[in-house]
Amino acid sequence: MAGMGWTFEELVHYFDQSPPAPGDLNPIIKQLLMTCPSSSVFGIGGHSVVLWISPDIAAKVSLQSGDERLRHEQEIFELLGQSECPQVIQCFFRGVDVSFLELIANGTLHDRISIKKPRPILQWMLQLSSAAACLEALGYAHGDINPQNILLDINDQVKLIDFDHSPRVGDMLDVGYEPYVRQHREIVGGIYGIAGPITEQFALGSVFWYMTRGSELYSELEGSDQVDRLLDGNFPTTHPQDPIDHIIRNCWNGHYLRIADLVDDIKDVLGVGIQVQGVIPPSQRNERRRQCEKYYSLVNPSHKLRTAEGEFRSKEEDGYNEPLTTTLS
Repeated sequence: MAGMGWTFEELVHYFDQSPPAPGDLNPIIKQLLMTCPSSSVFGIGGHSVVLWISPDIAAKVSLQSGDERLRHEQEIFELLGQSECPQVIQCFFRGVDVSFLELIANGTLHDRISIKKPRPILQWMLQLSSAAACLEALGYAHGDINPQNILLDINDQVKLIDFDHSPRVGDMLDVGYEPYVRQHREIVGGIYGIAGPITEQFALGSVFWYMTRGSELYSELEGSDQVDRLLDGNFPTTHPQDPIDHIIRNCWNGHYLRIADLVDDIKDVLGVGIQVQGVIPPSQRNERRRQCEKYYSLVNPSHKLRTAEGEFRSKEEDGYNEPLTTTLS
């Protein structure tokens, strides 16, 4: 997937033609596009823009300065960095209003399903569930697992992205879209229930259905009919002897007490553990972090790079206290 390849002027024109506009665009967007050679707009989200910085690095910038959703995602990245979960997108460096991430340019699960080649479905199921289990172990749910938030890398492996709205387990879930979330006739918690293993495995089950069928759950129905089926918990017939269909049915019915239990079930069917390729070695991570910190220093001149003596930028200086672990020459 080549991305949009837009200039800053094309991005401004897009928002001029597509109200409601987000207001004054975050100046970091223009600064990065002007200072990073060959950079361009890669993609646009609801409240952020993704920039192509280099073949290995993307920058996710909030459309407006001070957006708490990006800041929240950065807190999730900090926790995920301690868990070393290869099934989630890697964050190399975090600064005010911008996160520098690994660039995965092969497209979303939607893009991959449209390609007519074999699908390693059980491996995908295991990788995606393992990513959700990593979050669960940290006390969080993703809250918005759907094919647009699932990327495939060059090794055809799943990477889970977008943690802007990830709630704590037990919080109300008010974000998402059918058929990866469902309302209930009697509302308990948020619009789509209480974030946790029930909501996460329902989303996973619907993604697994999409992986196996190539079309989304209830895609043949009109919107109101689809919602009614979800409200009533009326799901399509699955094959009772098919192990993947059995897991899908379990997910829709909230069978698993933990996502970790779902991971174990998939491993039993697959017969092997998770297969991981292309893990970024520490030396490359450090080099990419070093590059990202340089890019950030260009758009935020007050940012201090760590010195040989170990100087750090303080929270009082810019409201951000991410420890810097590289030294620039």
